[in-house]
Amino acid sequence: MAWANFEGVFEGACQLSYRTVLTVTEAPEHEEELLEMLERALMRGLNDHLPLAEIHLPFVLFPRMNSKFWHIPVEDSGDSKLVRFFFEVPPVET
Repeated sequence: MAWANFEGVFEGACQLSYRTVLTVTEAPEHEEELLEMLERALMRGLNDHLPLAEIHLPFVLFPRMNSKFWHIPVEDSGDSKLVRFFFEVPPVET
């Protein structure tokens, strides 16, 4: 019974969420690899109608990426291993 309640709450929360987050737990070693990863995330989001809205990456490894990737805000992830991609989820029509 409790499990069924959990499933219902979880499903409802997902419908209310306006962002999907993808976390990479092993940051690339080189800026070229990071740029390739960012470009792939941007293109994948556009193809799936989930635009890339924000990026968090380790400034300690990539200090030159401290403001934006094209038109997308970039923030410090605070962890040298984490890269996070935030995709906007279109509103659910009721």
